[in-house]
Amino acid sequence: MMIIKGRKALWGLVLLPVLILFLYFRHGDVGSPDGRQLELQTFQLEDGWGYQIVMNKKVLIYQPSIPAIDTLRSFPDEASARKIGSLVLERLKNNKDFSITIGDIEHSLSDLETNDNST
Repeated sequence: MMIIKGRKALWGLVLLPVLILFLYFRHGDVGSPDGRQLELQTFQLEDGWGYQIVMNKKVLIYQPSIPAIDTLRSFPDEASARKIGSLVLERLKNNKDFSITIGDIEHSLSDLETNDNST
């Protein structure tokens, strides 16, 4: 009987730290089913606006310029940066490809010129 109790105590001492570590790493941040807390933030630049996606208080995507177009330029206003940033954020939340295409830009920002060939 004494040997069985000793083995149970030994297993308890071995499994307890493993269980604590498992619960600690599995818990994640509260508020998200998979532990990811995604947030969209817009910011102003000298010549326009940009956005960033923050996950668990760390910058995941920093986008100071309009993606997918031939020229390097900032979003003209906060609303357009927020619109494209929201699209990226939604795709990330749904575990989809979050790349932005020229079609996304043209569809979401219809009043924005996407090339420099216009005069």
